[in-house]
Amino acid sequence: MKSERSASEQVGYAIIPAESRHLPLLNAIELAAAKIFPDGYLPEHILSDKLPMDVLLAAQAQGLLWAAVDAGGSPVGYVLVQVVDGMALLAQVDVHPDHGRQGLGRALIRHAMRRIWEQGFSECYLTTFSDIAWNGPFYEKLGFGIVGEADMPQAIAAILREEQERGLRNRVAMRLQISE
Repeated sequence: MKSERSASEQVGYAIIPAESRHLPLLNAIELAAAKIFPDGYLPEHILSDKLPMDVLLAAQAQGLLWAAVDAGGSPVGYVLVQVVDGMALLAQVDVHPDHGRQGLGRALIRHAMRRIWEQGFSECYLTTFSDIAWNGPFYEKLGFGIVGEADMPQAIAAILREEQERGLRNRVAMRLQISE
């Protein structure tokens, strides 16, 4: 499979479509990334929560799952987009803390936005914490804006409600208008 190099190449990483051999390793990245939240911020059950394999497989099959890999080809981060009611949803972005603060999260998101633009999406939604620097404020720097209730699609509002029911607080929906 042709490896597609991205802006993160200069630091020794590449962003490629996630391969089957990567999938079992993505959960460990997700769990490690959850540990960087302040103590007590995430409910205990969330700290051990991980994406089900069928979600990863579906995203991979749809061409909506990309991995940041190191020079040895091992995944150190990933981004997963889902299609919800015909809308693109940036469902998960995780970078292992050992590889954090090198621009991989930003590179993964930019890569995913280019790819979903090519698939015909002109906007992308996400839900995130409004008060954590590497969440809401980070996405704002990438061009995402907070979506108010009046402008929020029902499917996105339902995701926010589900997150609240799972014990997550200070969540907002955001949207990015994608352009070339």
